[in-house]
Amino acid sequence: MLRRGRLLIFLGLILAVMTAGVAYYILQQGAGPAPEVEIRMKPVLIALQSIEERADIPVEAVGTKEWPEDSVPANALSNPADVVGKAAIVPILEGQIIRSDMLIDKERVLEEGSFAAFAIPEGKVAFAVPIDNIHSVAGAIQAGDFVDVLVTITFEAQKPTGVVTEEGEQEVQSVQVLATQLTLQDVEVLRVGAWNVPPPTEEGEAPPPPQDFLTLLVGQQDALVLKYARDDPNYNVDFALRGVEDHTIVSTESVTLQYILTRFNVTTPAPPPTIGP
Repeated sequence: MLRRGRLLIFLGLILAVMTAGVAYYILQQGAGPAPEVEIRMKPVLIALQSIEERADIPVEAVGTKEWPEDSVPANALSNPADVVGKAAIVPILEGQIIRSDMLIDKERVLEEGSFAAFAIPEGKVAFAVPIDNIHSVAGAIQAGDFVDVLVTITFEAQKPTGVVTEEGEQEVQSVQVLATQLTLQDVEVLRVGAWNVPPPTEEGEAPPPPQDFLTLLVGQQDALVLKYARDDPNYNVDFALRGVEDHTIVSTESVTLQYILTRFNVTTPAPPPTIGP
């Protein structure tokens, strides 16, 4: 009986080992190798160097790189041509994905009338002057045109009246005399009209804003000239529109009443005769 019991135990152990081996084999065959997860990639535009805020973006400062599609921002750019003519409105770090909301289009600046500072070249300032239809060449002046600045100055002069006082002195009277001169030449017009005009409301299209300002690009010293002429009531400023290809700097002579009389050979009329009683 003892030997038979041991035999049964031995057979039981063999059966258990065989069962475990079969189960392990089945499990291994069913599991198989772990499937590979495909990561979809997408080309994006990245900064090859750090780009400062307000700086123009050269094409060589950006490049394309494959990026996991799931982590690409919705407004990410992918074509280097997308940065041509644009500037950064925020600092962009080297290796950072470039998004459309990081850039400003300089042409759109003028169209929308916003972010004026991005359209001002180095060495220039923007200076606004008030205009009306007469001063703007009947509304012909547009952004991108070039104009000459004409200034008329009113002087106070003393003119003899021909009357001699009892003291034997000649009487004089104050009269206004004018002198007109071409001052600033070939000045670029940055914009016609106001900046940062609110967009139309949802109720309908808003009327176009009045074109009552010219924004000119000038040097700092010339900005002072315009400032003086704008503030002094004895100055009257006007603008002459240049042809699209004309950037010639010319020399002119001031125009006064005497200039008109001399150049056009105008004879000064004699005073009317005195009619007695």
